[in-house]
Amino acid sequence: MGDAREQLIAKLDDLTDAQIEALLRYVEAMQTPALPEDYDEANDPSIGFFSADPDFATRAEEILQEGFGRRKS
Repeated sequence: MGDAREQLIAKLDDLTDAQIEALLRYVEAMQTPALPEDYDEANDPSIGFFSADPDFATRAEEILQEGFGRRKS
């Protein structure tokens, strides 16, 4: 795990002050179980990780089959 930590620390020097502030908010959010009072969904970088079309879950098998070239007729 030390290697990943060192890589992250090395990349910090390349970030702008605004990026550092956003990263700090993200890290703080990851370390607390509750959302902060000033939480803004529009500025939450984790939202994109979990969003999908409403029918994504029901179409998961079909989507996977299409990815492997086995499209059903």
